[in-house]
Amino acid sequence: MNRRNVIKSGLAVAGAIISSRLIGSSRKAPKQMQTGMRSLRLDIGTLETYIISDGFVELEHIHPVFAPDENPVLVKQELEKLHLKDQPGQASINILLIRSNGKLILLDTGSGIYLGPNSGKLLEGLESLGIEPVDITDIIISHAHLDHIGGILDGNGNLVFPSAAYHIAAKEHEFWMAKEPSFSRSKGQSDQSFSISLAKKIFTKIASKLHLFQYGDTLFGCMKTELAEGHTPGHTIFTIYAGNKAIKHIVDTFHTPLLIAQPGWGTQWDTDFYKAVETRELIIKRAIEQNTVIMSCHLPWPGLGYIDRVDNQAYWTIYPYFEPNRIII
Repeated sequence: MNRRNVIKSGLAVAGAIISSRLIGSSRKAPKQMQTGMRSLRLDIGTLETYIISDGFVELEHIHPVFAPDENPVLVKQELEKLHLKDQPGQASINILLIRSNGKLILLDTGSGIYLGPNSGKLLEGLESLGIEPVDITDIIISHAHLDHIGGILDGNGNLVFPSAAYHIAAKEHEFWMAKEPSFSRSKGQSDQSFSISLAKKIFTKIASKLHLFQYGDTLFGCMKTELAEGHTPGHTIFTIYAGNKAIKHIVDTFHTPLLIAQPGWGTQWDTDFYKAVETRELIIKRAIEQNTVIMSCHLPWPGLGYIDRVDNQAYWTIYPYFEPNRIII
């Protein structure tokens, strides 16, 4: 066999070996890469809390759900200035877990089964922390929209958190349990019958476990409650504190940085459009004056930051942190 044939034979054998290895390896499913995280520890002084991702909501377009009365060209320009997308429009679902005095307290429960595959991830986040649903002792309901109460019941109508007591502002509870809750001051075009029936169903199910609070009440020694009406009539926000450290959880006052820059543009999701605008403007003013650390249920993950002002326009500044899974206030 001459040198050329030896080389050709060697290449053929090597090719056969490599091919057999490739064929063999192709029989194994490729390992799926895991990225991102479901939770982030947030220390507020000595208070141990966690921000948990329930996923995100996706809209075909930001407009007209947001800025329903504004020119779409103007809205697009403002979004571009803020480095936000119009298509698709997205909003995070950020949930706070508090560990205090032997209790595990959830502030809202996310969307459950109601908003599709991109959301309903709360239980995964709890699992990543080694927490089972039965471990949750208390659930605070900021307001009764489905992306906040949807995680209370499973698809069979059973309690997801069987050990928990529930807490909601009396005014918010009264609105949803009324015979005909009024949405006459909203700019929304969608039928609210499903939202109303879901709220009634859930509140009826948890009636024996439900506690009503008044605005100004302090819950669990670390949460001061406050009315921020407009998004819903009893929409509650919270000052969460330990010692001289605190954050202001403004819940659904802002769903997007667009409404910080343009608070008067509003959203169809607000039950009382103009009252929500007033509330938004007041919270912006106070946040800037007091240099408050803000948390939001829907601003970009992890929903923590400041509201600042430049050239007479407010804007959202994400809280700077460098340890990837922990923030210390």
